[in-house]
Amino acid sequence: MPRPYLTVLTAPILSAPRRLYQQLRRAVRTVVKPGIPVPGPSRYPGHFALVRSVVEGLQAIRADFNFNPRSFGELARVVYAPANEALGQVIELKRRGVVDYVVAGPVNALFADESDGILLTPEIDLVIVPSEWTIDFYREFPALVGKSRVCPCGVDAEHWKPTGRAKERTAVVYWKSGDERFCDAVETIVKRCGLEPLRVRSGHGEHRIFQPADYHDALDRAVVGVFLSTFETQGIALAEAWSMDVPTVVWNPQGEAQWRGRTFRSRSSAPFLPPATGVAFRTVDDLEPALSRALTESEGFQPRAWVLAHMTDAVCAKMLDRLIRDEAGHVPRRR
Repeated sequence: MPRPYLTVLTAPILSAPRRLYQQLRRAVRTVVKPGIPVPGPSRYPGHFALVRSVVEGLQAIRADFNFNPRSFGELARVVYAPANEALGQVIELKRRGVVDYVVAGPVNALFADESDGILLTPEIDLVIVPSEWTIDFYREFPALVGKSRVCPCGVDAEHWKPTGRAKERTAVVYWKSGDERFCDAVETIVKRCGLEPLRVRSGHGEHRIFQPADYHDALDRAVVGVFLSTFETQGIALAEAWSMDVPTVVWNPQGEAQWRGRTFRSRSSAPFLPPATGVAFRTVDDLEPALSRALTESEGFQPRAWVLAHMTDAVCAKMLDRLIRDEAGHVPRRR
């Protein structure tokens, strides 16, 4: 049976003896600790939001691919590995001639020398970046810039979909950056504009601070979202708000930001913020007029329509599939 054109790999392939060992270990645990459920693996190992979007998007467009195959015999010659442990294995497989073309990004590393400089490995042929400005992180490495291409991931527009309930005079305040006094000041302005703030606490690199269901419910109630983040490489939470048909007012200071103890200058807190989805503001003094404008001109925003046209799982997966095929060219299949 021919292999697929592409493999998406986020968990290393285990040897047959290792797979057998793990199966036996799970079986023994059910005997030693009866009644205690064995933790199952994540459905989408790696960066959940990205991997889910890529896999479900490629499924939606019926792309010729497989996801986390169990054996090396099922591995395609073109492999996309956005998780470092799997990427390390794929790099070694390319050195041995098992893989022909290696795709990485966008979550393997933010800085070029991060994660032991894995993105600088010469065996990587293509690096996916989430937005144009993030290429700035690689400017000191021309070879890496030369193999970097922009392709955002999408959102599940059927899940992030308004239920049709009546909107309330509320505003989601998505607090990802800045101290609490800053957030309090923002919420004071929100109240001054006649809205009740619904605070959602987030953080850079932290994905379990809030429950997605609570965020969905808050967006379903709100007439607008106010987003506080010093930088975004893409802004998935923004896209989720737009998919819920909630326009956004985005703090975009374009100033000093931090990631894992390293300071840099951010170029954007909303790389994909067209007029159809909302407006931006630079300082807290700019928030009230920006929010008032968003409320006054609310009928001019069409955030969900924009997402359906530009940022669903299927739309972004189609972009990714075309990009990989254009860059990799024709790679012969092997049986």
